[in-house]
Amino acid sequence: MPTSIPFRSFAIGAATGLRSMTGPAAVAGRAGWGRILPFLALGELVVDKLPAVPARTIPPALAVRAIAGALAGRAVAAAAGRNLLAGTIAGVAGAVAASYAGAAYRSFAGRHVPPMLAALLEDGAAIALARAAANRS
Repeated sequence: MPTSIPFRSFAIGAATGLRSMTGPAAVAGRAGWGRILPFLALGELVVDKLPAVPARTIPPALAVRAIAGALAGRAVAAAAGRNLLAGTIAGVAGAVAASYAGAAYRSFAGRHVPPMLAALLEDGAAIALARAAANRS
């Protein structure tokens, strides 16, 4: 993945837009909340498949994803010693864009492949984005 910090912040935000806990879990430290976030991310991967889960684009859900994307994008920028505001904005932009893109993908893919397969492919995309964006090399 390109090493551009705004690009990486956008990508971690996009991972967050697809799965709200995946981005933050990828950039979390090893203490405090950093120990809990991976478990929350795993739980979300399971809960996301339930039919009663509300749409990610309703205002409260979108706000949570935007905030989580902001925090994850800021963490990427902070780890690189770069502009925190730019990282925060890129994280929000990625989270909001991917929230809508992910909803459109699930609607489209759900008509062409089994919905569970569509959801699992989206899980894989979120995890791959988060891993690549959080890579500190």
